[in-house]
Amino acid sequence: MLHDGDLKAYLNSFAKSDDPSLVPVSPRDCLAKVDGIFLPEVHRLSRSLHIAAVLGDCPIEAATAVRLILDELRDVRCAPLKNQNAWMQAIAWARVQPGFAEVASMRVALGQERELIVGEACRRLRNQRYKVEVGAYGPQIAETSRREIVRKAEALVALLGGVETAGQVLRFLRDARSYHDGMWLFGEIGLNINDAKRPMIPVGWLFSLAMRFLNRPCSARKPGVAWQSLVDLATDFAAAHDCQRYNQFEDMHPHVTQFHRMLVNSTLWREFFTLPQVPPKALKQILDALATVLTEQDQDRLGFSFRVLVREIWQLITWSSDDRLTIHSREQVEQALPLLRRLTGGAVGSVNASYIDPLDARERTQDGILLFAYGLDRAVSMPRSFLAAAGCEYVFRLIWSKLDRIRGAEIVGQTLELAIAESCKGKAPTMLTQQEYKVAGSPYELDVATRDEDHIVLIETKAKSLTQRSRSGDMFAFFQDYSDSFLAILTQLVRHEIHLRRGDTPLTSANEVVADLRPVKVAVSPLSYGPVSDKLLSSSILRSLVGARLFLVEPDPAKQRFIDEFNERLEYLLTNMALVAPKKDGHAQLSPYLIDVFWLDLGQVLYIIDRSITVWDAFQPLKHITFSSRDFWTEVAYADHGGLTQGKWRPPMQS
Repeated sequence: MLHDGDLKAYLNSFAKSDDPSLVPVSPRDCLAKVDGIFLPEVHRLSRSLHIAAVLGDCPIEAATAVRLILDELRDVRCAPLKNQNAWMQAIAWARVQPGFAEVASMRVALGQERELIVGEACRRLRNQRYKVEVGAYGPQIAETSRREIVRKAEALVALLGGVETAGQVLRFLRDARSYHDGMWLFGEIGLNINDAKRPMIPVGWLFSLAMRFLNRPCSARKPGVAWQSLVDLATDFAAAHDCQRYNQFEDMHPHVTQFHRMLVNSTLWREFFTLPQVPPKALKQILDALATVLTEQDQDRLGFSFRVLVREIWQLITWSSDDRLTIHSREQVEQALPLLRRLTGGAVGSVNASYIDPLDARERTQDGILLFAYGLDRAVSMPRSFLAAAGCEYVFRLIWSKLDRIRGAEIVGQTLELAIAESCKGKAPTMLTQQEYKVAGSPYELDVATRDEDHIVLIETKAKSLTQRSRSGDMFAFFQDYSDSFLAILTQLVRHEIHLRRGDTPLTSANEVVADLRPVKVAVSPLSYGPVSDKLLSSSILRSLVGARLFLVEPDPAKQRFIDEFNERLEYLLTNMALVAPKKDGHAQLSPYLIDVFWLDLGQVLYIIDRSITVWDAFQPLKHITFSSRDFWTEVAYADHGGLTQGKWRPPMQS
């Protein structure tokens, strides 16, 4: 496998490769090694070398040479970088190729825009005396410099004040037209070939810092200058993490060696560039379902009337704005929202009190707060979609914390099923919910399933959300959450499809021809998993794991047990998937199969079913086409603007 120090090892080989006595040898002859480094790892090294070249840490010729070597190797694994003689011969071969000088003279070749942008961001940070180095896996900001950068950003937000900073973030999004049907659009930008390539402003991080300093008035003599300084620093800091896409074809066909890096990038991107949001109407459906599921005994243990809480949350949403912070008087809140104020108010100085770094997600407390204290006699609420997400987060966390683990999971699971079932009513001739059936004596249950002629939709839920540890960069925790949520739900969905194809479920009748039925399969989590649940990324990750077994580089008995369980779960899932996936020359085709698979959070699935004519229509506009934006709401906006939803969904309320 590639090691971070391999970039220096490569540069050592490059420096010695111009020895006149060295005989150039084709990379396919001197580097080919059956058990060597996979080519995607060498490609990562190539990208890092181009970034280092832009930064001025290596000659552009060094980056050019490895690109020519990659083109020659094509499909073979190659020797590790410690095999210096082999790499020196391969580099010497690259130096004498006809296109070497021409490619090396180009500042940036087509397809290398990402490396140019990331390298220039690193150079600007270094020009401000922050320590930035580049290893084989990309840029690395020294810990001391990282602390200095986030502290400077914190100081600029404090200077601007929280209300001013939040207003600037929302104004930027409005000016960029990043708003559609009541939802903010946080998707990737500039992905088409002819689009201008530029790094994104980390609006998620800046807005969260703003909420920390709500009670700090603007004291900047020139707010415009302070805001621009904050944007410039924060944008370069985010770009240096190299987690953005600048091309719509990235991550489409990943190798298993990229699995970990893709999870890392999805976490980084989520925390820098997005904020959780839920459609307000979907929150109303969720709260109504939850109020129905809770028993009197549950409410006694909660210590308050849940229906009163629901009424007050909805009153706050009614008072709040779609695209701005809303300020409420203390008198108004005390009279109309006494329970909400007592339970969820963010006291002065307590919201995000220790939050500074975008990867300190455990310190970001705003996600479950609906009312933020603002001075002595006022309170602030976020724009409606953020507020609805906070309401959803708050009530689910409340259930999990106040009731025992088993009852809490039961309530959340029943709430998901009830809310989805209610939304499906009248949109399919046949609908089953919590429907049990048996196959060979073993019991199974369909959470929600609909049928309209040959159009079948299977929806399975899991009361498992992304943990704070995962959001804070603990990749093993993220890995566990991904497995316990998506892989677990998908395993259930595939099993139901196998039974469906055999005529063993209540969705089919006796003697019916069922072998060709191809149901849409929908995995639903209570809260969002962010970009990792993006249709393109979730499909790509799963396909990259075919035939792979994961292992630990360093022994750890506790982690090893989980890795063993993961490998078994993955093998079981893929084996079953092969039974129902389309076949070509006798081989299962996962790409077309996964077109019919969706991974959504509860708010997203309620939104698209609400807008659709039928349950089947809900998923069709987003089924075959992806815009590679990594953001569900941006995908919806593109689908609306492109006419893909016409005739299947009602028109959006706003454009």
